[in-house]
Amino acid sequence: MDFSQLAVSIDTQRNGAIVMIRPHMENPTPLTLQYRLTVRQSGAGGNSFINQQGDIQSGAPSSSVRLSLPAGATCQVHLEVLQEKTLIKQVEGSCEG
Repeated sequence: MDFSQLAVSIDTQRNGAIVMIRPHMENPTPLTLQYRLTVRQSGAGGNSFINQQGDIQSGAPSSSVRLSLPAGATCQVHLEVLQEKTLIKQVEGSCEG
């Protein structure tokens, strides 16, 4: 399968200390793949990790991760999109925005 036009991104929305993180995928033809999302939060209280995985469809809303990001804390996001355990694309981002 040709994945040359596959676009993968991490959508983040922040409202005060609350951050919503959602993987997003676009492709010219409908497509369903698997994803793994890892969120690493670092702050005065130490480090924490959130791992989420599931199916992602092109152009459709996917499951989101919601977390509290206090002042001074940082957040890194890593998204992998796979087809039958084969890595297709990966992106990194942050959620401080």
